[in-house]
Amino acid sequence: MKKNLLVLLLLMLTLVQQGVAQSRTITGRVTDRQTGEGLPGVTVLLKGTSNGVSTDTDGRYTLTMANGGGGTLAFSSIGYLSQEQPIGASDQLNVALATDAQQLKEVVVTGYGGSQDVKDITGSAAIIREEKLLNQPVQSFDQALTGRAAGVQITNSSGALADGVSIRIRGANSISNSSQPLIVVDGVPTNSLENANQFNTGNGTRYNTLADINPNDIESIDVLKDASAAAIYGSRAANGVIIVTTKRGKAGQNRVSLNSFVGVNEIVRKPKLLNGDQFIEIQNEKALNRFGPGTPNSVIARNVDIDGDGQPDRTDWLDEVFRRGFAQNYQVAISGGTDKASYYGSGDWTDQKGVLVANRLRRGSVRLNLDLQPVKWLKTGISSSYSRTLNNGVLTDTYLAGATVSGYNAAPIYPVRDASGNYFLDSFGNLGGDVFTIDGTAYPFYRTYRLNAVNHPSAVLDYQRNDNTSQRLLANGYATVEPLTGLKLTTRFGVDYLQNFEDQYSDPRLSGLGRVLGDGLVQNNDLRQNLWNWANYLNYTRTFGEQHNVDVTVGVEYQEESQRQIGTYAANFADPKFKEIFTGLSTEALQADGSRYTQGFDSYLARLNYSFGNKYYVSANFRADADSRFGENNRRGYFPGGSVGWRISEEGFLKGVTLINDLKLRASYGVVGNSNGLLPYASRTLIGAGQYADVNGLGITQVGNPELAWEKSRKLDIGLDASVLTNRVSLTLDYFDNDISDLILDAPALRTTGIPNSIDYVRTVVTKNIGSMYNRGLEATLNTTNVQTASGFRWTSSVNFTAVKNQITSLATDLPVPEGQSSDPNDVVAGAQRASVGRRLGVYFLPRWAGVNPENGNAQFLDANDNIKQYDAVNRVWLTASGDVTTAISTNDYRYTDKGGYPTWYGGFDNTLAFKGLELGIFLQYSGGNLLYNATRAGLLTNYYNNNLTEIMDRWQQPGDQTDIPKLVLQDNVSTQASTRWLEKGDFLRLRQLSLGYNLPKNLLGQAKLSNVRVYALVQNVFVITGYNGTDPEVNSNRNNTTQGTNGNIAFGVDNRAVPQARSYTVGLNLSL
Repeated sequence: MKKNLLVLLLLMLTLVQQGVAQSRTITGRVTDRQTGEGLPGVTVLLKGTSNGVSTDTDGRYTLTMANGGGGTLAFSSIGYLSQEQPIGASDQLNVALATDAQQLKEVVVTGYGGSQDVKDITGSAAIIREEKLLNQPVQSFDQALTGRAAGVQITNSSGALADGVSIRIRGANSISNSSQPLIVVDGVPTNSLENANQFNTGNGTRYNTLADINPNDIESIDVLKDASAAAIYGSRAANGVIIVTTKRGKAGQNRVSLNSFVGVNEIVRKPKLLNGDQFIEIQNEKALNRFGPGTPNSVIARNVDIDGDGQPDRTDWLDEVFRRGFAQNYQVAISGGTDKASYYGSGDWTDQKGVLVANRLRRGSVRLNLDLQPVKWLKTGISSSYSRTLNNGVLTDTYLAGATVSGYNAAPIYPVRDASGNYFLDSFGNLGGDVFTIDGTAYPFYRTYRLNAVNHPSAVLDYQRNDNTSQRLLANGYATVEPLTGLKLTTRFGVDYLQNFEDQYSDPRLSGLGRVLGDGLVQNNDLRQNLWNWANYLNYTRTFGEQHNVDVTVGVEYQEESQRQIGTYAANFADPKFKEIFTGLSTEALQADGSRYTQGFDSYLARLNYSFGNKYYVSANFRADADSRFGENNRRGYFPGGSVGWRISEEGFLKGVTLINDLKLRASYGVVGNSNGLLPYASRTLIGAGQYADVNGLGITQVGNPELAWEKSRKLDIGLDASVLTNRVSLTLDYFDNDISDLILDAPALRTTGIPNSIDYVRTVVTKNIGSMYNRGLEATLNTTNVQTASGFRWTSSVNFTAVKNQITSLATDLPVPEGQSSDPNDVVAGAQRASVGRRLGVYFLPRWAGVNPENGNAQFLDANDNIKQYDAVNRVWLTASGDVTTAISTNDYRYTDKGGYPTWYGGFDNTLAFKGLELGIFLQYSGGNLLYNATRAGLLTNYYNNNLTEIMDRWQQPGDQTDIPKLVLQDNVSTQASTRWLEKGDFLRLRQLSLGYNLPKNLLGQAKLSNVRVYALVQNVFVITGYNGTDPEVNSNRNNTTQGTNGNIAFGVDNRAVPQARSYTVGLNLSL
């Protein structure tokens, strides 16, 4: 027995020894043959198998082979010649890769199966790669693009979670239609951003469709800016194209990655408001100056003790409205494959609590990308993602009932809760912050007028509901057949399905959502939008005689978009505990509305790229689109484009100049169209129910125009690309001229149409192509390797700059300006801003502020002749400078400003310092040349019974005072009216991001079977340097309302008590198996 056991033991040891001997580990380092620097991301594959790894940030790799034998390792990387090396007796194999003159490090995706090397492209494009998008604590990937690409300007509406953004490529390209770019995800155009605006009926909760795409799933983003690059997308390319390419599996790289980050957010620039003592002083001074001493209403503010603690009540309402936010994100991704099949899948969960109390966003998403190649001539696959988001929002900014408005304006002399622990009620029994009760006495002046009613800020957050529950399916499938070498036939079908359920509730004791106090409201809105896109195209690529390179694309595309909206609401709830719509719960009848439409277009497209000897380049493209929304006579539009390029560095006279590595001149010209934001029946004559002279009937509600056609943009681009000093310095320069014509605007309907102007329900205008403007400017991008040492230290920089000049050249009519009138009757008006011929889009048209009269404290303005007119708020009369009674300031005294809300220059400056596995990132963003209308400041320096900025303490009080704050007079809204007083420069420099990351050394990861571990920390919005007095120079309270007829492109650059962007502190971990 013992002998048998001994034999068995020896046999087992022999098998173990053989098993160990069969396993072999190969290590090594892959370097650049020219510089000797380690190359990250190189694929190392055991030839003939799926066993492979990627090099780390220092170019090192470790590959374990189960068979223990030899074989051949294949090394490949974009921009380098592939190399194969047999495995010898040594377990260490180092390789130096040479750059590939025919292959570039970066490839630009141009759409419809096309792509070009960066050095060969003759259009204007920007590329943002994966490393700039990873580990960003943002709700949508567009926020990570801010300042990183020349010509691309991204502005946040506010700091509320998932709030809308404004994306402008080389300026605004329309007045009434959208200026947002086309977003293409994995080859399929998606629902437009302006369509997403229709998902938002209440201020405070937004639905940003870009937030549905997980930034960690993105491989690259290509921004097509000129006609040569974008004209292949035809009628949707006037505003540029952003192409998003998501990650896919790679052969031999089976990988599991786990990513997570947590962070906190805080507001760092709050308005400085009066404390309780200051508030009492200021409010009583307003009343005293208005009514005089000894009158019943001359004292309107006193210390009160509503909470019963024996002390005067004091509350900093900003502390009740804002909080320290918290964010957490978790993601798992798997990828890999063979030469026959590859896959990428991911799951993501985000939970963010915003800096505004009660604002919370939770989103889950999954993605699956598959690619199959069962035979050499066939490749097929899918790209799919599903996301579901719950955004608990609150009313904000422009609503008087909003949380920020209430928090900014509420009196600091009242408590959050009364002595019983309940939210206190004002003298009208409502949850208002306008408590006009002093020592139990309600003052009759305010009981009569109830001026400037402000809701209880905490009650707004607790007793109002403004939630969005959205879901989105974004999927497409493709099949590519290659019957001949270089010839590919592709069909791709995609679907973008959006659904958003908006649920709003307002307590009867609050005003809001368009309702008055005492009503209450429950409002539901269910909106669904489905877009499908089917493209079929042929790509043919061939090289003739080693010098002539030809790339041809032809295709057809069809798209249909349908939308269905159903809304219901109920009001006048007797019991505030009922917060849902149900028959019999409200005293007001249930109401409902809805709409449904379908629109679509078909397209034919073609593109030709030709190059000779990598020296001379010619490109041409053409697209014909037909859109159901346009008039019968102009339904189809034709959009050609072309470009040329000359690589001067390949000429003989520069061959010997070692300083210059690459030098290319390029030029492009083309025509693209714009129909984004156009309503589905814009060209049709519509008939609906109406009433005239108390008689019900049918009538024309919209005058049609069968000649309505596309807005057209003729784009010219002249550029230069240069690379010198062994490619350590590269420069891209562009001059662009975008001439926009046939702008879609509303013009008065002719009287011969028989449409009277006095009927409310009738749209008394007709939509026509009658306007033009241009955007011209310069772009520059400079990339440098500043320091690179043999020890592994590397410092790289990238700076981009854009300057844009915009001017309106014609508008709807050509009416003469009447004598003595300062405003142009042809202007398109949006609040205090206008589109006016000969001026920039969005210039302000306002009374001119002339300061405060130091002798009497009156507000002063300039009239049409530059003479001073002053307003005596106590006596409510206008006076001349000498004190004589005169007429009030009128619109004839208003003047246009030379600047508008759009920045005229902007850019970013990115620095990366790396040593071994340690990396420090410093990213700055800058912008300027614009004027912001500080409606927040205007609203906090009013003469009503609400809180004010501490700035008001420097008001005029006695003769000789030099100040910009007029004499305080209760209820005076003339001295604080809209004027140039509230305009401020919008220039700023922001340290957008400061990051520090560390990749653990490979020798520490082997036992844990990890291929990569990275830890990082970053701070977003570290600081901002600006002369702007508001909380944030980078907000746009008018959001992005740019559907037809809204003129949302005009009203840009207004800060109306929006939630400022927060500073965030984030730590994260990336693991790869």
